[in-house]
Amino acid sequence: MSLSTSSSSRSKSFIQSGMKSFFHAIPNIIVFLLIAGTIYVGHHTGWKLPKFSELTGNSLNTISDWCSDHLVQESKCVECKTDLLPKAAEFGFCKEHGVAECVLHHPELAQLNNEAKLPQYNTAAAIALIARRENNPVDTLHSKRVQFASIDSVTKSGVNVDIVSESPITEMITTNGELIFDPNHVALLSSKVPGTVAAVLKNIGDKVNNGDILALIDASQVGQLKSEFLRNIVQIRSQKDNVARLTPLAATNAVTKREIFEAETLLQEAEVALLSTQQFLANLGLVLPEVTDSDAPKTLATKLKFLGIPNEIVEQLPPVTQSGNLLPIFAPFDGEVVSSDIVLGTVVDTTKPLFTVSDPSKMWIMLNVRQEDAQYIKEGLPVRFSSDNGEQKTNGVISWISPSVDVKSRTLKVRAEVENKEGRLRDKTFGMGQIVLREEPNALVVPQEAIQSTADAQYIFIRDKNYFKPDAPKIFHVRQVRLGAKKGRNIEILAGALPGEVVVTKGSNVLLSHLLRSNLGEGCCAEH
Repeated sequence: MSLSTSSSSRSKSFIQSGMKSFFHAIPNIIVFLLIAGTIYVGHHTGWKLPKFSELTGNSLNTISDWCSDHLVQESKCVECKTDLLPKAAEFGFCKEHGVAECVLHHPELAQLNNEAKLPQYNTAAAIALIARRENNPVDTLHSKRVQFASIDSVTKSGVNVDIVSESPITEMITTNGELIFDPNHVALLSSKVPGTVAAVLKNIGDKVNNGDILALIDASQVGQLKSEFLRNIVQIRSQKDNVARLTPLAATNAVTKREIFEAETLLQEAEVALLSTQQFLANLGLVLPEVTDSDAPKTLATKLKFLGIPNEIVEQLPPVTQSGNLLPIFAPFDGEVVSSDIVLGTVVDTTKPLFTVSDPSKMWIMLNVRQEDAQYIKEGLPVRFSSDNGEQKTNGVISWISPSVDVKSRTLKVRAEVENKEGRLRDKTFGMGQIVLREEPNALVVPQEAIQSTADAQYIFIRDKNYFKPDAPKIFHVRQVRLGAKKGRNIEILAGALPGEVVVTKGSNVLLSHLLRSNLGEGCCAEH
């Protein structure tokens, strides 16, 4: 009896232990079966999650008729059921404009209910003008469409739209620069010989004409040259008389040929000395009066005393200043005295500038163009300059481009010449310059918020032309674009849209997220 009981207890204990092990293994078995099922389903579905309708069948029609990939009713999803809204013919990537399905070459792709209008300018030339971001030719995101369940769902998503419009726009290179006097019309004037300031006739701000006297310098060297000139005149006359007296005597052998030769030599030396003195005086800006044989030395001395100084100025000078040593400082051209460092009685020399005279009607804009922008610069391009405070504005044309880049700043010097006849512009004014590359009066523009980008391309979203028809799907088409210049809140569309098309502005990022999400659900391509 005891043996039977013991055996029965051992059997019962063995069964309980086996059952306990089985129950402990159930979770592992379930996990294994789930993994196996996942592998099986993934292998047969391409690792794409089945739609809710595929899991639940048709028992709940409202819930089952829903495309989880594109977030619209499955029965109306144009991406899943392409026969609902067949896609337009594909034309591929346009190499000229750098976009896929180019509406510029194929305006029939435009989402317009009326006849498509092409841009009024050469957008391909504008694209090629400077380096611009390019689209990847193998990118396929543009082939998708973004669909909403209803107009109300579009509104709730915060999506706003605008029209692709035409507006004036300018593409330019902006750089810093400086407005300066034309150096060819600026003169630093100093005394050509040492002396003392005897009179100051012009001051800062005075208008001057070519040849006007700005100041008089009392320089002893000038008096010495005038005296030397008179002495040379007297010597020449004496030597001429001597040669004239000896020449007839040579025929009677009263004088030797040697005496004649020496007399002629002395005459020539006197003439050379006169020419040298005349040249010295001319270098000082003094034009000698015409001298005749009848002029007595005293008469010549009177003519030379105030050489180069008009009588009306001489009459204004005090007697103590009326010296034969006076050297005028002349204005070299019409202009204005822009600086003066001269005081009556000051001792001056040839190294110290006394006046700066400039013709302010001629000025230069000197710009510092970045090295990377230098390739777009050429002579003849318009330039606009505005001072830092905005008070001085002017326009010019590029007339010179430096052949070398500055070693320190790595910039290129560019010059434009401007007129300043009204005198509004000021020398040494700093500001910003704009080199105009092109101006388009009818550029295609959209708000900048309409532009969305991925690593491969730039896009806008165009509303379908049948959007407001009652039974039409609420579709937005994806377009690759090439961008141009910016102006305020707008940006130029050089390719990818036509005037009049409706583009998504605010909320365009929502559409891109929706697009990328649905694309991931279908198996993302490597470039995304």
